[in-house]
Amino acid sequence: EIEHLPLADASVDIVISNCVVNLSPDKAQAFREAFRVLKPGGRMVVSDLVLATELSEDVRGSVEAYVGCVAGASLRADYLKDIAAAGFRDIEVLEERSYGEAALFGDAEWMREAAKAVVSMKVRAVRPAGVGPQPSDARALKADG
Repeated sequence: EIEHLPLADASVDIVISNCVVNLSPDKAQAFREAFRVLKPGGRMVVSDLVLATELSEDVRGSVEAYVGCVAGASLRADYLKDIAAAGFRDIEVLEERSYGEAALFGDAEWMREAAKAVVSMKVRAVRPAGVGPQPSDARALKADG
């Protein structure tokens, strides 16, 4: 699970994700885990789908839209806030592209709505040097009891 990586604290130089975080039910935890496993000065680069505008409840509840990597996407601002809240710095949006009509492979209503709302975004962020690991939620719970 991306929310509970089987890696030691501060053990990797780079975390790369290609359209996976948007499928996580707890994106903030996924970013905390990426931060935890990175060595100080390590980088994270993610490419993901985010929302420029909210989706309707119908689309958010659609299994087909979820499997299509749309229904689970976060608003762009929330996605970037989750990265910062995990402790990352030097957060840089490297590229953004509209999902657009060209990405659609059918005529479902959710696809037309997605074409207007979804953006493909590439982000780079750095775990600052000198910052200790942040334990995952599971590790923090074990320590508390």
